[in-house]
Amino acid sequence: MDFGYGSGVDGVFKFISNAEVMAVFFPKFGQSIVVDVRPKEGITPLVRVVPMARSIADRLRTIKRMRPDLPRPQDIIAVPWVGYVEAMKTSGLWGKIVSRIEETGYADALEAADRAFEELTRMERRELAQLIMGDQYETLWARPTK
Repeated sequence: MDFGYGSGVDGVFKFISNAEVMAVFFPKFGQSIVVDVRPKEGITPLVRVVPMARSIADRLRTIKRMRPDLPRPQDIIAVPWVGYVEAMKTSGLWGKIVSRIEETGYADALEAADRAFEELTRMERRELAQLIMGDQYETLWARPTK
């Protein structure tokens, strides 16, 4: 399975293995998970679900506001995820992100990652339910009725 990345998903994995700041964003329901594992004594890695940013520059500013004791990140890995949230696990992407968090040695960051994944799953389910029920969606084209 290529999860919409062709053979490029392995390239995404390589970037994540070295990334200190990363964001996976979900255009289908307008949310992102932001992970910042930059080391600093006494500062726990950041793992948080936040609204999708309009640009990378916006995301970098947001991270600086969330982590004022750290310098503004020099770079960020941003991964658009168009598949289901659960597919991050089957693709191996979530495992790579969790491995990166594990390397920090902060157990509470791993717990935050679990909570964030559950939150993303709930948000996705809510969005799918709204789609099925017609809430917040309008039909653009409908078959004429007789």
